[in-house]
Amino acid sequence: MSDFDLSNYPVLPCEPTGGLHDKLARVKYVFTDLDATMLAPGSCALSDNDGNPSITLVEAIVALKRAGIEIIPCSGRARVMMHEDSRILGFNSYIGEMGGLLMLDLKANKWEYFTGDMPYDPDCGLTPHQVIERAGVCQGIIDRWPGRIEYHNDMANGIKYREVTVGMRGEVPDDQAQAMIDVAGLGLVWGNNGYLTHVSKPTTLDLGEDGPGRAFNIMPAGLNKGRGIERFCELCGIDRSETLAIGDSESDFLAAPYVGTFVCVENALKDPAAPALIEENDNVYITRGKVVEGWIAMANALLAAKA
Repeated sequence: MSDFDLSNYPVLPCEPTGGLHDKLARVKYVFTDLDATMLAPGSCALSDNDGNPSITLVEAIVALKRAGIEIIPCSGRARVMMHEDSRILGFNSYIGEMGGLLMLDLKANKWEYFTGDMPYDPDCGLTPHQVIERAGVCQGIIDRWPGRIEYHNDMANGIKYREVTVGMRGEVPDDQAQAMIDVAGLGLVWGNNGYLTHVSKPTTLDLGEDGPGRAFNIMPAGLNKGRGIERFCELCGIDRSETLAIGDSESDFLAAPYVGTFVCVENALKDPAAPALIEENDNVYITRGKVVEGWIAMANALLAAKA
């Protein structure tokens, strides 16, 4: 049984018909968020929503590939995590760090940074992350709200593995954090990357009833998953009508204007930004099913349209 009332939402049908059938039949590329979209919290591709062993997701991935559909992970994760996840799952491209790292061809190691509206000279000898960190605003936010915000340690891999954005986690007022960032003068934004389901160790957070908090990215203005996808498609010669994106949080919703079809897994409806997403875009659908179940429902709808 669904946790949400879907009666007032455009639900993705199991057997698409009419114009939606024709639209999905054209899809050749799926841009997918990972955590809480394709992968269950704390789990892997061999688990269901409850962490039980399951090959259903892998079967759906294989079926999409056999149908000629390329899957491109699009996440806030850094290269060190995206690269290995993609290699193991047989994906040859990915978009990391909220659209800032575009891996166009993993086998050929062809990639580039995308920094939106932030001025960046690739020959400066620093990564975009290092340019942001040197401005000092990140540590300033941590010092202002001790125990409420910290660097996101990327599953204990460390913040230094990031190259474009600065990952943080906890719970602080978004508007006040943005005001502090504005002082840095680099044209940076405070990006909400969704609610956390757990906090990996080590951690300094002490959020009490507000835990486990949210994930955030300090990143260049104009950089988001949507524009990252747009730039990726531009570099690869991909037509928007051939694309579908799927996600669960506000950072994923920004992709909707840049793809042919956008799909929310059912758990996306807990995000306060979801109603506006649906109202402002006529290409958005909700799956029946949360996380892995919703992702598989999306895959099955695509496969039905391709049949």
